Amino acid sequence: MKLKNGYLLYESGGASYLLPYGQNIADHRHGMRLNESGKFLYTALLRDQDLFADCTKQDAEQKLLALLLAHYETNASEAPALLADIKSFLSHLQRIDALSDSEVQISAPERTCFRIGPLTLEFCGPKELIPPSFFPFSCKPEPKCPDQTVYLFPSAPLFHAGGEVLIRTEELMLLKNEECYLFLYPAGHGISEVHLTLDGQKAIFYCHCPFSDDLPEQLFHAIRFTFLVKAQMEGLFAVHSASVLYRSSAWLFAAPSGTGKSTHAALWNSLYKTPVLNGDLNLIGFSDDKPIVYGIPWCGTSAQFTANAYPLGGIVFLSQASHDSAAFVTAEKAQLSVMRRMVSPAWTKAMLSENLNFAGHLSKKIPFFSLACTKEASAAAALKKCIDSALTTA
Repeated sequence: MKLKNGYLLYESGGASYLLPYGQNIADHRHGMRLNESGKFLYTALLRDQDLFADCTKQDAEQKLLALLLAHYETNASEAPALLADIKSFLSHLQRIDALSDSEVQISAPERTCFRIGPLTLEFCGPKELIPPSFFPFSCKPEPKCPDQTVYLFPSAPLFHAGGEVLIRTEELMLLKNEECYLFLYPAGHGISEVHLTLDGQKAIFYCHCPFSDDLPEQLFHAIRFTFLVKAQMEGLFAVHSASVLYRSSAWLFAAPSGTGKSTHAALWNSLYKTPVLNGDLNLIGFSDDKPIVYGIPWCGTSAQFTANAYPLGGIVFLSQASHDSAAFVTAEKAQLSVMRRMVSPAWTKAMLSENLNFAGHLSKKIPFFSLACTKEASAAAALKKCIDSALTTA
């Protein structure tokens, strides 16, 4: 339980008031006048926010009761009356949306679990809205809490929170406040907004009702944003790349969109029978300090992905050219090249630093190549020759 921003405790003429400001005024939130007990309780909640942050409503009521009993120096016989006052006060705060409850109310009883790489993702909502690409990652619920839980609410939030604007595009506005990241979508989108707690554990999706037919697809893309935030916190980073399985390892072809990643992966598949693991995006982490590529459902328009994990063999940076030329890339150049191809969030300096540190560590663990190439079979042959030579001399 925690007080929300957007209210000011103001005193005038011996009376105390809780007054809305900012977005609360735009949302027509009401203020309230506080008596002596109300002012004491609100001040206690404001002063000891860390103490109450993880409390359930019942625990908070008991803590406030103990403070009120001590404040009035009264005996336990007054406890029932004071507790009733506390319950009424907290209800008033919730009614004007000045108080958040740490216990998220689940919108539907259905819970479905998925294991994506080493992380577990729990979806709380109607199964018919689960993106179909998630089902190959289905797993049984585990005793421990999932790494991230997606809650689906069939309504807009009652309170439109604000925060610092991190990113603004025509499709999305991303903000951050003291409690969460806010993803705000334009009118007409099936998702109204998404609240992601700062620890990445809870992603609350507010969706317009009735649900649109394309809502599962919209959720599929939106969940990628929230999942990659949690993945980054757990040392897992996404690289925009196609991948194939060669010599029991995953090899990534990284390049800007339209350069020919999928084309080159298809060439390898056709010429050397290497399975395509993912046509657009690969998640990389470390296990025992060895880089691993984890299967994820997001794969662009390629429709090619795997739920399995493989050792990472190396990364190739592609560029278009009129001839085919493959070469080694130094670790120093590889770090920035990897970072430029990452789609893990870089919304803040801290996030960018996480991406750079990961890319720097990765650059010391695997070989990197550049391939200036055509779209012909000769391009795959030139790269394969270079990779085979590196593996032979390793």
